[in-house]
Amino acid sequence: MNQEIEKNYDPQNIETKWYETWVKNNSFAPDRTRTKSFSIVMPPPNVTGKLHMGHALDNTCQDILVRHKRMQGYNTLWIPGADHAGISTQAVVEKRLYKEEKLTKHDLGREQFLEKIWEWKDEYEKTIKNQLEKIGASCDWNYYRFTMDETPNRAVRKVFTQLYREGLIYQAERIINWDTVLQSAISDAEVEYKEVKGKFYHIHYKVKDSEEVLEVATTRPETLYGDTAVAVNPKDKRFKHLIGKTAIIPICEREVPIIGDSYVDMELGTGCLKVTPGHDFNDFEIGKRHELPTINILNKDGTLNDNAEAVQGLNAIDARKKTIELLEESEQLVDIKDHVHQVGHGERSDSVIEPMVSKQWFLNVQEMAKRSVKSVKKGQMNFIPKQWENTFFSWLNEPRDWCLSRQLWWGHQIPVYTCNDCQYVFAAEFEPKQCPKCESVSLEQDPDVLDTWFSSGLWPLSTLGWPNDEEMLKKGFDTYFPNSLLITGFDIIFFWVARMSMMSLQFTDKSPFKDVYIHGIVRDKEGRKMSKSLGNGIDPIEIIDQYGADAMRFTLASICGHNRGMNLDPKLFESSRNYINKIWNAFRFSYPFLKKTRKDFQIKPSKLDPIEKWILAELNHTVTEMNKYLEAYRFDEASSVIYSFVYDKYCSWFIELCKPIFYGEDLDAQKQRANILRFVFEQILKLLHPIAPFMTEELWSYLHQDKQIINQSYPEANPDFEFEKEREMMNDFIEITSQIRNLRASVQLKPKDEIEVCFFTNKKKIADFIYENRRYLQLLAKVNKGKVYGKDEERPKKSIMGATSEVEIFIPVANLIDINDEISRLNKQIQKVRVDLEKNEKKLKNEKFIENAPDDVVAEVKEKTASFKSRLDSLESNLSNLTS
Repeated sequence: MNQEIEKNYDPQNIETKWYETWVKNNSFAPDRTRTKSFSIVMPPPNVTGKLHMGHALDNTCQDILVRHKRMQGYNTLWIPGADHAGISTQAVVEKRLYKEEKLTKHDLGREQFLEKIWEWKDEYEKTIKNQLEKIGASCDWNYYRFTMDETPNRAVRKVFTQLYREGLIYQAERIINWDTVLQSAISDAEVEYKEVKGKFYHIHYKVKDSEEVLEVATTRPETLYGDTAVAVNPKDKRFKHLIGKTAIIPICEREVPIIGDSYVDMELGTGCLKVTPGHDFNDFEIGKRHELPTINILNKDGTLNDNAEAVQGLNAIDARKKTIELLEESEQLVDIKDHVHQVGHGERSDSVIEPMVSKQWFLNVQEMAKRSVKSVKKGQMNFIPKQWENTFFSWLNEPRDWCLSRQLWWGHQIPVYTCNDCQYVFAAEFEPKQCPKCESVSLEQDPDVLDTWFSSGLWPLSTLGWPNDEEMLKKGFDTYFPNSLLITGFDIIFFWVARMSMMSLQFTDKSPFKDVYIHGIVRDKEGRKMSKSLGNGIDPIEIIDQYGADAMRFTLASICGHNRGMNLDPKLFESSRNYINKIWNAFRFSYPFLKKTRKDFQIKPSKLDPIEKWILAELNHTVTEMNKYLEAYRFDEASSVIYSFVYDKYCSWFIELCKPIFYGEDLDAQKQRANILRFVFEQILKLLHPIAPFMTEELWSYLHQDKQIINQSYPEANPDFEFEKEREMMNDFIEITSQIRNLRASVQLKPKDEIEVCFFTNKKKIADFIYENRRYLQLLAKVNKGKVYGKDEERPKKSIMGATSEVEIFIPVANLIDINDEISRLNKQIQKVRVDLEKNEKKLKNEKFIENAPDDVVAEVKEKTASFKSRLDSLESNLSNLTS
């Protein structure tokens, strides 16, 4: 302990130094000699770019718990990785390729294009790893996985082949979401619905051999070329007589049946529905019920094909305009009405999604979904907060079969092969050398790849070596699976959590996680989602460079609880940095005294004075609360508890109360107090380490050059430190001292001015405590004279007065200030506060304000009103005392 501590905390150098040290010492590796285990898998970030603040939050929360559990003696494993992100990655590489080389993927061919993507992956994978290191992620890099590594690929092939052989994976012509920009199918979960201003076009369909017409309203008139029926409700008296007759599609003049189907809402629109099974999900189901033909009118790029001859080659918007012109010419367009409706857009491409019938691979998830729901209801997998299980259920209670295939080149290629000689189609877990039926070597693999979420759904299995028995043993599959916890955002409960649950139960009979903690979404300070278009994103690495990783981590932890959204004001980072600096400076003050302490010092309760008992009792309370809140995933409450203890108890009071001892002449008292100070500070560092690992490790090194804090035990409450009497008394004393300080400030006394204080209380124990600690009143509030009275005794004149729950405090000021000047000043302040109070009370009496103002604005006005009332009471009380 002879090192010189740096004057200023330098996050950059310290963070780099300690992360490299931890990695070098293999500090993040699990310790399999420990009996209790804790395992967690990192939601793999996409290799499409840099990490954003959501990733920073996610990984900060995970790291806090991992470090906490490691210090609690758990065999702790945190597995990192990255996701190949099929659609996203291919899209960004295609854009880059065209921008830099004016080439398309077709110009290169599949093999060369994939080489370009692997180059991209290698580049951004390094970037992501570096960013995770800067955040301080204590994951075991020896377990690192990429979703297209050999083992995950083996897992994908095994699962696909087994499900195929069981008949759960099948190929069929089904209606799917088609992204015309990506030219690929996408899942329901990858469709974002946006409110769009559109129109309802009312069109007359003639009834064959009749003067009657059916009026149909549609938002997409260009799809009429794919109509194969007109439907009415069989109970609708207006049209019941037409069921079984024939309607004629405008423009193309195709004859289609008029059918009765209960899906048609008699009260909605015109009561007549054009049925386009090839381009509407509901119409597709109607078509199946009535065995209607399906006509596809779209090319893969979204242009109209030769089944829509009148508008062939046009895109949807131009085809709509042309169709309207043709309908007007034939006098069959009868009305156009404005209409606002929800339109599906591709999450990645932002293009309008076209429902289209296409031959794709599907997974029947009906039974798998039921099993997943049951596992959560039985408590095998628990959502925290619990309400998020409803989101999980909402998808799994009514699941559609999962469309697995994507018309991409980047991803896990579907392991289905067709024999070119005998046309036999089969799935294979391993690369086949010949046809299993005719032994031909002329095989062709399905060109499509699997949905990214298929491999991601196997993440908790493949990261632990499944299905390779040798690798599973090496990685400790039986020890770490199921994982103890998953931490993720609510936006991917559909995408990911549900898929992992289904897959794990299907192949291991176990839920993948014991707990699933769902955190909210990080928003800007105004509550808006962070996005490129708004320009309100916050780069975590820029924040780390400016404020340090610990400040960023503490800020994110402090706003993360069981809330749905977290508004992030950049000013919070500065506040957290100041907190880190406060601890650093507190240590700098203490360090000269701590040099005289012993590492093996044993605290003996009988030797403690009241101040020491108080700080140990407060520490004990903090330890209990920290452990409780971290176990409950209340990162916000845990941060608040340690923040309050360090600021309000340790720095503001305990260190100040140590100064008379340290600068006094009692050497035994100095040693005792220095050892207590050291013990408490070491416990602070341990408590704070999971949240602020770098600064705590650095300060720990000044006290223990041979050990690292990452390997220390996390504090547990000590029953020997339950000094509730001293805790209560000292907190009363702090409240009294704070009142005296506030009273001094209220009459603008100078810091050096010494005062007399009269205390009035009927509590003997408080009176005794004030007397026994009178020297601290002199130190902390410049009280050079004081006396304790009973509450029935006369109060002093010309005084200012304050009160706590048990004590009235009077400070005679006749000899300290000009009473007349003070009375004048108080009257001016009272007048000003009354004006402010009346203005706010007027607002609260205004019914329109209460009804129309945002809740937070009303709450703010109420808070100000209460504050003004309190201030007014205090000023009037002081005025009364001075004039009495």
